[in-house]
Order: sequence, then C-alpha cells, then structure tokens
Amino acid sequence: MGLLSPKQIYNYYFSKDRAFVREIKEISGYVPKEVFLYYLALTHSSSIKKSRKEIDVARECNERLEFLGDSILDSVIAEYLFKIYPLKDEGFLTEMRSKIVNRKSLNKICKKLNIDMLIQHRQSGSVNESMYGDALEAFIGAIYLDLGYKRTKMFIHKRILEPHIQLRKVEHQVISYKNKLIEYVQKTKMGLLEFEVVGENGDGRNKIFRIQAKVGKKVLGVGEGKNKKSAEQSASENALVKLKELS
Repeated sequence: MGLLSPKQIYNYYFSKDRAFVREIKEISGYVPKEVFLYYLALTHSSSIKKSRKEIDVARECNERLEFLGDSILDSVIAEYLFKIYPLKDEGFLTEMRSKIVNRKSLNKICKKLNIDMLIQHRQSGSVNESMYGDALEAFIGAIYLDLGYKRTKMFIHKRILEPHIQLRKVEHQVISYKNKLIEYVQKTKMGLLEFEVVGENGDGRNKIFRIQAKVGKKVLGVGEGKNKKSAEQSASENALVKLKELS
C-alpha cells in the first residue's frame, strides 16, 4: 500500500469505518485520510430530507464536490489529449474531451468502478442515470481535497483513462445525436422533425424528462434525461439505432 500516514493506518485497520475505507482503497488505489469526504461524495441529494433548507442540502450532498471534480477531470483530460495529439487543433481537442466526459460515458465508468454500489440515494422507480456520473465526479473531488492533485491525476489516468477509454473509438463517436438525426431526416426528406415532451417524473433536482423524436405522427425514438437537452440527445440516439444509422 506504500507509505501511509498514522491517520491512514488508523482508518484502514482500526476505525469503525474500516470496511468503507477498504472499499474506497479498492476503487481508488489509495487509503483515505478524511473519510467524511468520500461519504459526502457518495450522498445524492435525494437522500437528504426535503424539509431541509436548500443551503443545508448543498452542504450535505455531493453536488459541490461534483462541481469541483468536474473541473479537475476536465483539466487532467485536457492535458492528456494535448500531449497525445500534438498536431491537432483546439476544435478537435475540445470535441474529444467532450466525448470522454459526456454523461453517458461517466455513468458507465462509475458502474465499472463499482462506485454505484456505494451511492446513498432515495430515488424510487426509474433511477436518474446521471446520478452515477455525478457521483464519479464528486469522488474525484473528494480525492483531490483529501490527497491532492498529483494522486487525483494518477487516479484519473490509472483507473479511468487507461482501462476504459479507447481513443480510436472515441474519435469516431458522434458527439451530437440530435444533429445527426436532423441531417438524416433532411437527407431522406422524411418531413419536419419535432421533439415532444411526453412525461416528467420527480421534482426539483431529481426531475426526469421523457421526450419523443417524431416526424408527423411517426415516433422515431424515445429518450429520458435530467433536462430536455439530454433527453433530446437520448431520443435521437434511440431513433438512429432504430433507423440503423448507429449500431
């Protein structure tokens, strides 16, 4: 495990949280010093009582850590791509970064790292999938505050980029399914493409929109998201798969 501080040794072997500490070690490769940061990173806003003031909810859930982790993840990936692609322009690098950190990709990586198993939430029925990517970003924020930038960068490289991101595949991914669907509908002269909200579940931060992509009365695809923009992307992707424009 490398050289540990007295606090890390205590957390790993003797503290009442040692089972949780060992799970964090398994995921991150590091023994945490400040265990509360990781509990906070894994606490979704839905698990906080609705009667609490908004400022209290912000302090007791992972949203502030998510903001921090998102910024750090962007920075590390920007540097990584800058070095990997020395001849590519800003537009290419920006698009590649967007593809890597898109919500769907982060949701999958969260589950592959088994972080999803530790998230505290009270969502019922259809779970908002973005919860997983948000937790991953918050987890990154926790590592940064606990162990510093160098180890956070190492975590992103060793546990996210190297095992889960294949750059050649990312290069060929479509960043905007909505734009691709619009181009397809125009090219095939199907008619006027519209996006219709057909359902809203939950409230506040936990609201999920359900949207149909349709031409006339023909429904091409259906998707869900925590906002209308992401739901439209999901519906467009579903439509492109049905139209056999995506595998």
